[in-house]
Amino acid sequence: MTDQERVINDVLAFTERNEEEQMFNNVKSYINKIKRQRDALKAELKKYESDEKITELKNEIDDLKANSLFIFSENEKKEEIQFKKEHRKCDANIYYYFEGTEFGVAVGLKCSECGFIKDITDYSRW
Repeated sequence: MTDQERVINDVLAFTERNEEEQMFNNVKSYINKIKRQRDALKAELKKYESDEKITELKNEIDDLKANSLFIFSENEKKEEIQFKKEHRKCDANIYYYFEGTEFGVAVGLKCSECGFIKDITDYSRW
């Protein structure tokens, strides 16, 4: 092989390497673009799912409010549980009473056996 043929082969090999490298860089660039689009769509989907879940929970809360006579606060629930524990020995019914006022609804409990009445209203909700 002559020097001229060797130079031509080297130039062709160099050109092929550059073309391959350019094609490889184009493929990497395309893959990175697709990854960015995927990440953007993931974020959008997460936001959509989050908004959908919030709407679903708000609807559930509205349904509970519309179909419930009274919803106890955490403090009222604790007081109710304590009252039931204290009056378990009475082996009686526990009556709930609700009294509407100008500020809110007061709630109380009464043991049917011993007659003890306890106001468990959480006034902090008023």
